[in-house]
Amino acid sequence: MAKKVGFGLIGLGEIAYKSTGELLQKSEYARMVVGVDVVDHVAKSYEETFKIPCSTNLDDVLNHPEVEVVIVSTPHFLHAPLGIQAANAGKHVIVEKPMATTMEDCDALIAACKKNKVLCSAKEGAVRYYPAALKAKELVEQGAIGEVMAVKIEGVSNKPVSYWTGGYTNRVHTTWRMAKAQAGGGILVMNFIYDVHRMLFITGLNVKRVFTEMDTFRTDAEVEDFITVTLRFNNGALGTITASSCVPGARRSGIRGTELSGNRIFGTAGQIVFHEGELLVFTEKDIDGLKKDDWTTLTFDGNLYPFLTYIDHFAMSVAEGRPAEVPAEEGRRTLEVLVAAYRSGELHRPVDLPL
Repeated sequence: MAKKVGFGLIGLGEIAYKSTGELLQKSEYARMVVGVDVVDHVAKSYEETFKIPCSTNLDDVLNHPEVEVVIVSTPHFLHAPLGIQAANAGKHVIVEKPMATTMEDCDALIAACKKNKVLCSAKEGAVRYYPAALKAKELVEQGAIGEVMAVKIEGVSNKPVSYWTGGYTNRVHTTWRMAKAQAGGGILVMNFIYDVHRMLFITGLNVKRVFTEMDTFRTDAEVEDFITVTLRFNNGALGTITASSCVPGARRSGIRGTELSGNRIFGTAGQIVFHEGELLVFTEKDIDGLKKDDWTTLTFDGNLYPFLTYIDHFAMSVAEGRPAEVPAEEGRRTLEVLVAAYRSGELHRPVDLPL
């Protein structure tokens, strides 16, 4: 590439400050051009930190001639409306997770990007670039664990009270995380959307039915702080999700309660366990690099920055005029599972997909 692709940022709060800005500074193929945030002091502090012009005027991003890609990092309910504005301005669009809070908004965003012939991608798709995820997908496709019988997603945290009004950086005081209409939900959509996306990518399966129980036990918010979801996949496989943001003793002082967290894929000929960046694999088959009828631990050294890989590959797609590696439809597929799960929890009955 002769020159780096210009990126504009809409929303300069938690994710943009903690993650996106540093990714763009490290990228070989992308560069930050300009940013915007509705909160003046947030825009000013971002400008001071990352040395790019920032303002409270959206047009400064949408009308900037050097901006080819816009990353939307705002409260969830604004992802689709702002993404649509960016698409209508002729900019390629990346949206932070989730793509939207409703399927209607998600579909409107995808339609706007297609109409304007710009790329659209959901940033949670970056998790597929983790070495463990890529290897797990390879093993599943090889048949190393046979047919997938079940998937388990499980994890807990104990978010501080301050998170709900200021995130982890407390740069912006806001209450959108606490509101169902603005956030779309709690722990499931805010954190475990990554795990759902990763499992759909690795297994290649689609969810056909969900049943959810959820509640808010220890958080002064409308959204859930504990959720359990049962899944049925299109091949007949089962799945479970258990997630919480309110468990005492979880992830405190750098100590992770690993006995309460972890993802796993069960197959007819083995299983894959995801453990802190490693894979633990059991197989009954003869597979290169794996012990037969025993456990193998796979460790990985490379690709420590999957979100940087995601940014780089999207920039290359723009520069080379090719489709995005993580198209918007993949984000839609993940969102549909989450929306169905929340609907099930509200109706207290199973919900079938597609919605």
